[in-house]
Amino acid sequence: MSERPVILVARREVSEGLRSKSFWILLGISLVAVAAIIVIANLASGTSESQIDLAAVGSPAASTADRYEAIGEAIGTQIDVLTVEDDDAARAAVGAGDADLAVLDGGATIVIEEPIDADDDSDLATVVNVLRSDIALTEGLTEAGLSADEIAAAVSHEPPAVESLDPGGDEDSGGRVGTAIFINIALFLLLQTYGGWVVSGVTREKASRVVEVLLSTVTARQLMFGKIMGIGSIALVHAAALVLTAIVSAAVVGIDVPDGFRATDILIGAVWFLLGYALYCSAFAAAGSLCSRAEDAQGAVLPIMLPLIAGYIIAFSAAGGPTPLLWVLSFFPPTAVQCMPVLYATGEAPVWAMLLSMAITAVTAYAVARLAAAIYERSILKAGKRVSWRAAVGRSRGTDAATAS
Repeated sequence: MSERPVILVARREVSEGLRSKSFWILLGISLVAVAAIIVIANLASGTSESQIDLAAVGSPAASTADRYEAIGEAIGTQIDVLTVEDDDAARAAVGAGDADLAVLDGGATIVIEEPIDADDDSDLATVVNVLRSDIALTEGLTEAGLSADEIAAAVSHEPPAVESLDPGGDEDSGGRVGTAIFINIALFLLLQTYGGWVVSGVTREKASRVVEVLLSTVTARQLMFGKIMGIGSIALVHAAALVLTAIVSAAVVGIDVPDGFRATDILIGAVWFLLGYALYCSAFAAAGSLCSRAEDAQGAVLPIMLPLIAGYIIAFSAAGGPTPLLWVLSFFPPTAVQCMPVLYATGEAPVWAMLLSMAITAVTAYAVARLAAAIYERSILKAGKRVSWRAAVGRSRGTDAATAS
């Protein structure tokens, strides 16, 4: 098969796709949707750092206020120090809700509005417990005869670093799950959308008999693969725009992009898109060749859509941890396209498992492409009633066998 006719057909598809209003409308809607999802999710989660207002009597020394703020930074909570006249004013500030807690009697008493239970893990409870320890330490050093500067120097050391034996632990698990969900949704939408473009394009050309004119200059296989390559190129542009919009939107609203979107996960998602597109869209092209009317296309693509939808739904279960079913479907090519990239993005699948799944999917995609090309060749010029999948596959196998003999 000559490559030049395939490239010419692909260029034709790209040119027609970029001139299509539906492409630009779809692109605009999807980009706005991605940006809106990220902004809404950020607003729903609130600020990443909570804020605690602390009322202090008089004008506390700068070193004391700085120590309170340093305590807040160490535990991930912003502590704002408010100055009040006396202990009564500090109690009134807590009672009125102007302050979350107050330090009285030179540090001898901490006032809060409601009692804290022993199992309370709120930010306020954490601040109170850390302040109690810090104030007790400061008082002990004062009684030991240390000056204010010596106490400040003694308590200003950086806390020890915490090293985890599991580098992919809970610290970035939320971001990885978010990346996996984004990849799953993007893969499903792109494969479904541009698979539909392949079907409608083939059916439209068959119904209008344009395909008969095209087949006078190129072979049926060249036409099919050129159409798949051209529409796939447009899909890659769409995918790149989605990723870029997600990254820019996350940066604008202040989400930590490196934790949420790892470059390797995105690149591997792109590889899975190519494998999934090769697997599914050749089958979509064959489905389009079975239909002489656009109304018949929905029934023809149903057997193709079922495993794609199943993989999409089951892949979401990776957020709660891998299941035996998810592992099995990660090596079954029609569902591996959705399940394996999600398993890898969440850190559950090792590299060898992902590479093995990719290899199985690539071999299956090649076999499906050969079968789809045979179906396309025999069905694209047949007008009238829709050809069934059973009849088309049987005919194509017979043709391949006859060609082999």
